[in-house]
Amino acid sequence: MVFFKDFLRRIGRFLDAGWSALDLGGERVTVRLQNLIRSITEMAEEKEGAPSPAKLDLLLYAPCPVKLVMKDEIERIVSRYSQRNVEVTVQVPMGCTSVDPFDPVYRLKDAGELPAIIASIGFGDFWKKEFVDRFVRSKVFESVLPERVNPMFEKAAMIDPRGCYTIYGVTPYIFLVDKRRLGALPVPRAWEDLLDSKYRGEIIMCGDGDDMADAVVLNIYKDRGSEGLKQLAGNVKSIMHSSQMAKIAGTEDPEGAAVFIIPCFFAQSARVGGHVQVVWPEDGAAASPLYFLAKKSERERLSELIAFFTDGFSTIDSASWFLPLGGENLSGIPPEAKIKWIGWNFIEENDVNRLRDELNLTFRAAQKGLP
Repeated sequence: MVFFKDFLRRIGRFLDAGWSALDLGGERVTVRLQNLIRSITEMAEEKEGAPSPAKLDLLLYAPCPVKLVMKDEIERIVSRYSQRNVEVTVQVPMGCTSVDPFDPVYRLKDAGELPAIIASIGFGDFWKKEFVDRFVRSKVFESVLPERVNPMFEKAAMIDPRGCYTIYGVTPYIFLVDKRRLGALPVPRAWEDLLDSKYRGEIIMCGDGDDMADAVVLNIYKDRGSEGLKQLAGNVKSIMHSSQMAKIAGTEDPEGAAVFIIPCFFAQSARVGGHVQVVWPEDGAAASPLYFLAKKSERERLSELIAFFTDGFSTIDSASWFLPLGGENLSGIPPEAKIKWIGWNFIEENDVNRLRDELNLTFRAAQKGLP
């Protein structure tokens, strides 16, 4: 019943967003409804044989560009467990934006009902105040670090001082700049530059549906408050999925712009010419976390699975664009590159999940010119 109620809640939220898009044209509404139908279908298929969260050794949400290769590596680890007659159950919900049967896990009341390891991305459900108060502050989880920690993580102070969350990588948001469209305007070098009104209408922000680049929104708010966030939003031409940005950057597409706020992975996959420049902000790439929470009671039994996140992830070729904690695979990252992390004190003082959602609304309203 709880899954069904949560599912209805999400449909309601989706339809609310869909109705608000009516003034932007019927085609967008059609796409949103098609996405909803696809999400319902995917959820139904996945729920059919989905185990109870309490029976899961690992629930993994991963960035779409590396999800399948991570799934393959984890399945190899599970196979090794099986060869020793040790049963390990893993669930990797598929579909990058679909509703899935494990959405309500954060609402569970007892630690025994939780998966042994929860791995996720961004400042989503497992940063909600109710989850943090119930399970994180009570030290149900314990972080694990590799022998060698990526120096970028240490400089940005990304190691959880409470010893609960393990951030094993980040989605770094940087700039992709079309100098031909920029014309006489200077190439932006830091986040503060994008707040200047001279870039009005020249920026495209990363986002999809109700989601936005949470690390960007939170960092701007932390540094410059609501006014700074509104200044950035007022300069934004549109909000666009990162894969679409990678396709149109540097082209004459009228939907394009001079500056794209984009994840590093997609910036590197863009068809860049001499007039398109990848810019790593001087004050650091806004870092959205890839993290896991491992129950203290299960660390020894699931040490091989945990080691995949702390060390094995860095051996995946495409993981270099997600700055792995292990620090062994950083090819293509500028040597002077820095991470811009909102900080554990900020997280401790704020309900970051709720704040993120509130700031998303503030941003979207300001971007549309609403008060």
